Order: sequence, then structure tokens, then C-alpha cells
Amino acid sequence: MEKDVIKDLMYGGINELMNNKDFYYRSGVGADYSYWTEKGTLVMIEFVKSMTKQMHNTEDKSLDKRAKELVLKGLKGEKV
Repeated sequence: MEKDVIKDLMYGGINELMNNKDFYYRSGVGADYSYWTEKGTLVMIEFVKSMTKQMHNTEDKSLDKRAKELVLKGLKGEKV
């Protein structure tokens, strides 16, 4: 998964959780009076845990790809 996809999933996922009344109380007065319910807080924690695994895997793959590119450039005699 790419970084942009993960960013979109994070924003979209949190936004969808906020639209669920069981998870988030959205006050008509404003954001200062809105809050996550107890159930919503637990769901949010699980969502973030899941997304951080995806982020970790993406970073690992990106680092591996970059390392391989540098090795190939080095083997070709290109400046790294």
C-alpha cells in the first residue's frame, strides 16, 4: 500500500467513524462540544493500531526498495 492511500484511508476511516452516532457525538454547537463515546474511543484505538501496521509495512517496503536501488546504482558504478 502506498503512503497516499494510507493517508486517504486514515482520513476517510476517521471521518466515517465520526459519522456513527454510537462512536461520536457531534454537537450542533461545534467541535468543542463534540466527543468520542467510550465505544468510539475503543474502536478508534483499534483502527489506529490497524493503520499503524499498514504504515509500518509500507515504510519497510519503501526502505527495502530504496536500498536495492542504491545497491544497483553502486554495482553499475553510478554515484550514490
